[in-house]
Amino acid sequence: MDAVVEAPVELRARAARALAAGDALDALKLVGPFGGPHALALRGIALAQIGAYPEARVALERAARAFAAAGAERERARASAALGEIALAQRELGEAARELVEAGDALERVGDLTNAAWARLGAARAALLDGRVAEAERALAAAEATVTGDAPVLTRAALALARAELYARLVRASSARRAAAQAAAWARTSGHPQLIAETERFLRAHDEPVARILRDGREELARLADVEALVAAAAGRVVVDSLRRRVLDGGAARADLSRRPVLFAMIEALARAHPAAVASADLARAAFGVRTPNESHRRRLRVEVGRLRAALGDVGVVKALGNAYRWELGRGVELLLLAPLDPGNASVICALLSDGAAWSAAAIGAALRKSTRTVQRALSDLALARAVEVTGSGPSRRYARPRAALSIASQMLLLGLALPG
Repeated sequence: MDAVVEAPVELRARAARALAAGDALDALKLVGPFGGPHALALRGIALAQIGAYPEARVALERAARAFAAAGAERERARASAALGEIALAQRELGEAARELVEAGDALERVGDLTNAAWARLGAARAALLDGRVAEAERALAAAEATVTGDAPVLTRAALALARAELYARLVRASSARRAAAQAAAWARTSGHPQLIAETERFLRAHDEPVARILRDGREELARLADVEALVAAAAGRVVVDSLRRRVLDGGAARADLSRRPVLFAMIEALARAHPAAVASADLARAAFGVRTPNESHRRRLRVEVGRLRAALGDVGVVKALGNAYRWELGRGVELLLLAPLDPGNASVICALLSDGAAWSAAAIGAALRKSTRTVQRALSDLALARAVEVTGSGPSRRYARPRAALSIASQMLLLGLALPG
């Protein structure tokens, strides 16, 4: 590689076309003998496409510094956007969102609207994976506003798929399907094989079960459309939503317990037993995670029951019955429990890893709002069961699904329901 000579314009154009078509190896061959900043940037993007992220970072950082020194703001912003994409691929979600938003703004200032849209699309995905729905909506809206009518069909397809993912995260099933169908049509027009496969996977996943509904002692699987209908139910139905830790009455959220795990554990136990009562000792076990409740737990339970009553307001009454508690609802009110497909932390972690990317335990914990120790225990069990693969050690240790069966689209359907709103 010549550290000084820049790749000729024609070779750079051919390498860029190869990258757009997903042919990273051909791009590497074209720019391999050259070491100028354009060649470095193309090499970094190609290396990122094949998963060589550390080497890709080095090449892109060198390119960004060279472009900045030369006053080439458009090229520097493009290199920064590529670095943000690498941070997203490595699941450094906060860093990725910041870098991609800044790169998108810089690209728009220099008139590179297509790449500005791609950068903002990456920022939206990072925020969505991190459970920051409002931030994802802003980034995606900014990306859509950047795109003009003559934008490449590939760009429009990717934005439509991201919009479908956001709708799925918001449990808007019909809107998600329409956006995904449009994305699939544009993807087929573009001829891009990866995006075609991605949109098709999303449409298939849309019709797969994403949760369970428990009612009157019976259990049934629910698709996204079923969940949408359930949470939008009219008066006369109370839903305990274990996916988002909240209680709905007549389609309206009446108690948000997403940050009050003890209270939610109690209402979930009462809902599972309804219309029967739950023994005080069993309720304490559910609330505090202890095997043998003592007098201290019983005193604390009485305090937490008072807090639960206040949180529920007029959605029934939690009644004390000696050494038991019962949740009493009005006459004719139907009670349903919306639960994950599989209980425990393992299923949610598997959904998070379903795109095949490698995550650190800390990044998984941050995305799921769980402690790193809790995540590490679940990952150890998954590793023993060979459900995840472990690479590296210490701070560099990463976890991934072997031959991940789901795409990021399916991940948004499954994981989105399990993250805080």
